[in-house]
Amino acid sequence: MMNDVNVERVRSYLLGSSVAHGSKLPTERALAEQLGVSRNVIRKALAVLEVEGRVDRKVGSGTYFVTPTTQRAAQNDGASHGAKSVRAQALDMNPKQIVEARCAFEPNIAGIAAMNCTSLDLERLAECARQYHRADNFAAYEVADENFHVAIALATHNPVLISAYQSFSAANAAAEWGSIRQRFLTAERRIASRNEHDKILAAIRSRDSAAAVDAAREHLQYIASALLRP
Repeated sequence: MMNDVNVERVRSYLLGSSVAHGSKLPTERALAEQLGVSRNVIRKALAVLEVEGRVDRKVGSGTYFVTPTTQRAAQNDGASHGAKSVRAQALDMNPKQIVEARCAFEPNIAGIAAMNCTSLDLERLAECARQYHRADNFAAYEVADENFHVAIALATHNPVLISAYQSFSAANAAAEWGSIRQRFLTAERRIASRNEHDKILAAIRSRDSAAAVDAAREHLQYIASALLRP
């Protein structure tokens, strides 16, 4: 698809630019204007680069360029077929597959986060909560929602789970959602979603793993029933 061609073009541009390790990338809006593509294309390209280990997204801070180790670079430049397979899958998964995978996977991430989180993780989650409570439109809430779920994954302190979540995040950004999410995430639904997020956060704060799993499952099952209904 043309959109995928644009994603690869943006990815190649960013990898070919003279950006130093640790440098903060411009915002999605600025990159979109600079390269003449939509913000969705930029978001997809950054998601692919995140899976490849070329950028690091820090909640509440921004996206930073990462210079991979020699081994990582060899994998990402084609020596590893697995890295390319992950990228291809991230671009090809459809919304139904993503929602089903999230329902199967994310509740357990919340449960493990409740067991492993640190005081710094709780501060990060609290900041995410402030972000989604302040968000007053679809675009702002979508960013805040993603930041919250990323922060939960990071709070597991489990590299395998974090890497797996990054793959889900990339697939979610790359999927062709069309207007599905915008129709679903109404002002009324954003209020309900905030409350569901607050329940997850409260369980994690209490280090109640079972409650965190239940709250995350309830949240995701509502999303699944709404997004996947005929």
